[in-house]
Amino acid sequence: MPGNSRATLPQEFYDKTSDSLLIQPQPQFLYAKMFLGALMASLNTDVVMGLTGREAPSAGAGYSAFSSDQLQLASDLPSALVGAAIDFKGAPGNTVRINRPAYATGTPTEATRRIASGASISTSAIASKSEQSTLTLFRYGGPYDGAAVAPLAIESFDASMGVHSQPAIVGNSLKQDFNKFVDAVVGSLLDLGSSAIYPKGMSAANDATSADEYKFSFDMLTRLHEGASNANLPTLPDGNRCAVLHPTQFRQLSNDGRYQTAGAFYPEFNVLFGGSYKKTVAGLHIFESTTLTSAANTSGVTVYTGHVIAPGALLAGMGRAPRVASSTDDNYGETVKVVWLADLAFGLADNRFCIKAVSA
Repeated sequence: MPGNSRATLPQEFYDKTSDSLLIQPQPQFLYAKMFLGALMASLNTDVVMGLTGREAPSAGAGYSAFSSDQLQLASDLPSALVGAAIDFKGAPGNTVRINRPAYATGTPTEATRRIASGASISTSAIASKSEQSTLTLFRYGGPYDGAAVAPLAIESFDASMGVHSQPAIVGNSLKQDFNKFVDAVVGSLLDLGSSAIYPKGMSAANDATSADEYKFSFDMLTRLHEGASNANLPTLPDGNRCAVLHPTQFRQLSNDGRYQTAGAFYPEFNVLFGGSYKKTVAGLHIFESTTLTSAANTSGVTVYTGHVIAPGALLAGMGRAPRVASSTDDNYGETVKVVWLADLAFGLADNRFCIKAVSA
């Protein structure tokens, strides 16, 4: 009679869990890096989790950093796209007002400004004006359970016997959720850009009835540059602005022969942007992001929204720095519960400084 084995008695056998780790593909969260870079902030999860004297055990092998799972499609965006980074010295709810000059000095023709000999100059003064943007600080937290901000839990007994450090695993999840949140908020602000450029023949998202019907093209790049220049939008010190495209838009653009011949690679920008710089063409530095807005239209065709961003488009503010917080409800130290908290302010300084690039 054969002896027991995993084939005859599988319930009595288990496989060993290796302490090696595989990669879990994650987005780059390009906008989060740019926003947090302007504030010189990040979420530090390499901290003790739990109340003093009731900390979660950290037995087990180390856990890979969240950044090692992230797809690196592009270099970091320059922080100059954030027009003001405000250090709030107060509690959530505080608002900072930021002025912008408003120029209204009348028609600049030769005839309207000519003063005839002996004519009296008006003594009625023209009022000087300013525009104003506001930035309000709020407290944010995560993760989110579908209804409210809710904690991640670490069972003390399990954490003392795990293959990998449970606090490290939870810290990775907190960092991913925090960066995902910041990236989504910044992206939604840029979607409020005051104007949009479509491929020729397309004027609304629902115009597309099949994939690749209205492709992103070199012509769109030149019209995006034209729109930004006609609006007198500022440039980076090198004279260019930034275009952030979805990978599908970049694929469509890369197949355009005019882009292939006109695009130039400048090695010095590799140093400037700190990574895998692509090309500069039509006055735009090209970046990629997988977290841009993409949604199916009424025909079921996915429509993608990229951005051309001029320096000074965004506002950023911070009160207390992003942090990991432990709940006092820890079942006498048996179940440590943690969330991330951050006092942040998000704002669009001027929606004219972002032009949407829509294609299908």
